[in-house]
Amino acid sequence: CSFLGRAVDLAIHIIVAIVVGVLTLIGCAVFMIQYQHPDDRNAAWLPKLIVLLGLFLACAVTLLLPFDASLAQSCEDDPSCTVTAGMAQTWYTTFILIGVFSFVLIPLAYFWYETDDEESMGQRICTTICWSSINLCVFVVFLMGLYFTVGYVELPVKVMQPYATGNITASSGFFPPTSKPPLWEDVAAAVPYDAIQQIRTSLVIYVLALLSFIGWMLMTIFGGIGMVALPMDLIAAFVNRPVAIDVKQWAERKLKLKNECQRLLADGKTKQEELKAKPNRWKERRFVNEFKKRVLDLEDEMEVLNLCYKKNAINPLVPWLQLFGGLFCWVITISWWFQLLFEIFLQGLAGPYLSDVFTKLSAAFPLFGIVAYGIFAFYILVCVIKGSIKFAGRFFLISIHPLKLNGTMMNSFLFNIGIILICSVSCTQLCTTAFRQFVHSSAISQIFVTQIQYLKFFSYFYSMDVPVFYSLLFAVSFLQLIWSCLCTFVCAKKQADNLNDMLRETRRERV
Repeated sequence: CSFLGRAVDLAIHIIVAIVVGVLTLIGCAVFMIQYQHPDDRNAAWLPKLIVLLGLFLACAVTLLLPFDASLAQSCEDDPSCTVTAGMAQTWYTTFILIGVFSFVLIPLAYFWYETDDEESMGQRICTTICWSSINLCVFVVFLMGLYFTVGYVELPVKVMQPYATGNITASSGFFPPTSKPPLWEDVAAAVPYDAIQQIRTSLVIYVLALLSFIGWMLMTIFGGIGMVALPMDLIAAFVNRPVAIDVKQWAERKLKLKNECQRLLADGKTKQEELKAKPNRWKERRFVNEFKKRVLDLEDEMEVLNLCYKKNAINPLVPWLQLFGGLFCWVITISWWFQLLFEIFLQGLAGPYLSDVFTKLSAAFPLFGIVAYGIFAFYILVCVIKGSIKFAGRFFLISIHPLKLNGTMMNSFLFNIGIILICSVSCTQLCTTAFRQFVHSSAISQIFVTQIQYLKFFSYFYSMDVPVFYSLLFAVSFLQLIWSCLCTFVCAKKQADNLNDMLRETRRERV
């Protein structure tokens, strides 16, 4: 009966995995088609394939965790169950694919897309291979340097030496057992002490650890910003929703945008002359990123202006959906804060919180738990993309790559998919730690908790005693919250001042 029950559970899990995988692939394809730029509609087929597979891989690694947890829970009472070992191999294969996509395929497609079409085929291939090789070599050198110097797992163990007689062997460092078992008095009298057992880890585990470390550095900054910026921007979109205007207002605002464009062109020419006189690549790159951000802002303002003028083009449901989405995102953000507070900083003293919800939903039907977990996991990845756009538009250290409906070029797709793939590894580790009661016996829990958490050098960042990355995630989120509140009050004051100026001007016209 137990064998039949396990077979039925495994069949249900396989069916759910196939259904979710097919729906995810279809959703990734629809997302790419809806967001791609019209200029790329019948071009750049290789980058499109890499984007589609990369996006599907990021979704798959995110949804693989609840599937692993559900399988592990079904095998808890059966020590002969080998599902966990099979899932461990699945995780290793998935993470290797993420590394290949992040540091080989996506850079190749990105640099190929960025090459000039007017160059010859040979020049484009050489440029692509050159820049991609530099990117890969930096990662490999950094990986091998760390692996051969600090590539060890330092496991904390308790040592007990109950054998009171005998010599310590030079090879093991422990008392050799006698032919007779030790007496209970000797065992009871033995005083255990803490020690560190050092084990050389495998290269696959170290690749996974390095991917997770890079993903954490991106996720603490971008994810922390996005967890606040995403709900705030959705609510701001409702507050500043398009309102129908007449021809006179449309012409006045269009004239203002024209003046802004002319001012932008003048600033560009002035800066270009300055950089020709005193070349500086850092200042030039920063100005180009800032210039690109200002151009995108003007394009958005022009699009909204045309939407306000075309009264029938305004969909009244969209602003309300944005308001609902903003409030829903605030609920998810606050839930994440409480979950991290309970599980990471209070070490589970306040209860498992969301882990109980996922466990009960998975017990009712595996798909329910996957959907509930997927909402929280994908929310982190969406916040990472939102945070990267906000970071690029504020500090101009990296080029801005927004995702716009019917307006996203393939290089922006590749850039964002690369970030999502790398952060999907750290997101999996975050969910493994934050929902430890939900994934306590899974294969991924054994990988992250047993090995990666105790890796030399990385243990300083993954330690639960001083949760460095989790603290940084909290700190960045609250700094963004303070900044958003200040910006909101400042913008409200500016709008009030502008409104008062308009009222004064109207009164003068009447007089």
